[in-house]
Amino acid sequence: MNPEVCIIILNWNGWKDTVECLESLYQNKYDNYKVILVDNASEDESLEKIAEYCQGRIELSSTCVEYQRDNKPLSFIQIDGEEVNRKFNTLDYKLLLIKNRENQGFAIGNNIGMRFALNNFNPDYFLLLNNDTVLGPEFLIELVNTGESSKEIGFVGPKTYLYNDEDVIQAAGGGNIDFSRGESHEVAFMKKDTGKFDKNMELDYVGGSCLLVKKEVTDRIGFLDEEFYMYWEDVDWCFTGREAGYKSIYSYKSRIWHKYGTSSQDHFKTYYHNRNRLYFMKKHAPSGYYQKFMAHYLPEILRESGYQLLYKRNWKLFKSLIKGAVDGIKLKN
Repeated sequence: MNPEVCIIILNWNGWKDTVECLESLYQNKYDNYKVILVDNASEDESLEKIAEYCQGRIELSSTCVEYQRDNKPLSFIQIDGEEVNRKFNTLDYKLLLIKNRENQGFAIGNNIGMRFALNNFNPDYFLLLNNDTVLGPEFLIELVNTGESSKEIGFVGPKTYLYNDEDVIQAAGGGNIDFSRGESHEVAFMKKDTGKFDKNMELDYVGGSCLLVKKEVTDRIGFLDEEFYMYWEDVDWCFTGREAGYKSIYSYKSRIWHKYGTSSQDHFKTYYHNRNRLYFMKKHAPSGYYQKFMAHYLPEILRESGYQLLYKRNWKLFKSLIKGAVDGIKLKN
């Protein structure tokens, strides 16, 4: 058994992170995979620099991965985002680069990549991968082995370390949800790796920085809910899968490193986190828990927004908090 994996990576104004991620990815020991890079309308020189990297004209400087010259140049093709629904001759390319005309966020960007993969390949798995990750050489072997170990497993995630502190775990695969407060808690968050989390375990969700999902799961439940745009969509996807009978599993032998906390601006993060937290709770909270959550959430949001306005004088964050709450309450599941 050697299932085909289609790997989807998003880039937005982050070519330096992206080429480091790609360099580690092309050195991984699993051999049956395709790489689809979706550029979300970058405003910097990302497309040019990624092309130069593929051509072997940029030598990566990294503390986490050693640059290899002997696998360059990497064949690639650039595809307009408006054309992803047609079939291409993709057999000879190491990198499929899709150029979106506008930044459509995490959910839509990944969905575009997965739809392209279905039109051009025959994947058994999709892997959603953040561009600000660096990957261990056996990370994908271990993820696939875990996925193949049970038909009930739908989603698999690795042990994720901090990029700048390789002994500290950001998350053991993903996390669990406290429905009474509407909060997600990553397992092993910021814990020193003492071996305590060296065992596979079932989680509520697998984190979106590195999320392996079986194609059969997407056949049943669809792709990411595009209403989320960014944040909570990975949690929502895993819960939708769980409601269809699929488990989310942490694969402890799979190891990656993540540049945690570098992916977005504060006011955007604040808006979408608050909006989507409410949307998720409407979709998935067990009976009676949404009311408990709102009794906790409303005083919390009033305190935090008041603090940002009156003490921090941060008008942008104040507006993001209030607008996120209002828009989240309005959203229908």
